[in-house]
Amino acid sequence: MITLNLTHGCKLLEKYNKYMKQNPFYEVNEYGSYKSKNFLNPIEVYNDDYWSIKHNRSTIDEQVANVIEKNKYVKRDIYKDGNKKILEIACSPGILIGELSDSFECHGIEIDERYKQKIKTYSKLAELYFGFFPQITQDWKENTFSNIIALDVFEHVEDGHGFLKECKRLLCNNGRLIIQAPIIMEDEIMPDTMFLPSEHIWIYNHKHFKKMLIDVKLLLIKTERIFPGHEHWVIENKI
Repeated sequence: MITLNLTHGCKLLEKYNKYMKQNPFYEVNEYGSYKSKNFLNPIEVYNDDYWSIKHNRSTIDEQVANVIEKNKYVKRDIYKDGNKKILEIACSPGILIGELSDSFECHGIEIDERYKQKIKTYSKLAELYFGFFPQITQDWKENTFSNIIALDVFEHVEDGHGFLKECKRLLCNNGRLIIQAPIIMEDEIMPDTMFLPSEHIWIYNHKHFKKMLIDVKLLLIKTERIFPGHEHWVIENKI
């Protein structure tokens, strides 16, 4: 595990300098966030049997067991009033919106439609859409959802500001955006495995992420760590 210690002005201390010599694929900005210089074309990456042993990743079925603990945090923190409509971005394996569909009208977005039938075995009554967010929702009505869920998604998105802006547009008043992503918190601990430059475009520093939320007029109400590299942020929309 790498401990990233950033001093004022983003001067990097010895531990991080050593790490960067081994993995010179990220650049750091003035907020202490890291952006990959070598990320691949997302259209090619996520439409190439992404959830398969072909790329040394878990299958859809294997994911179900992998997300149990993370999903508990979401179920605890979702906004339970409002219009009871939920959107999950990158909803594979579908088990979360499947379980929530007993009490909510659930919608899920995934990229590769070849996984549709497998996801539907877990997503129950949820409506599924296939494509990239936020492009796929541009024509959707504003203030539609009481909750938007994005687990292990935000680090894969190049335009984080655009992502958050579209989430705000789609959320109803008091609606919640729940993000789980590798976010560098005050203790500056981040596993080196999170630095995956081909896919993890951004590893955000909490200061940078908070500024982005302010910029799009979203309110941060809770942060906590599930385990390092899986930080849990609960965000609220006020209209």
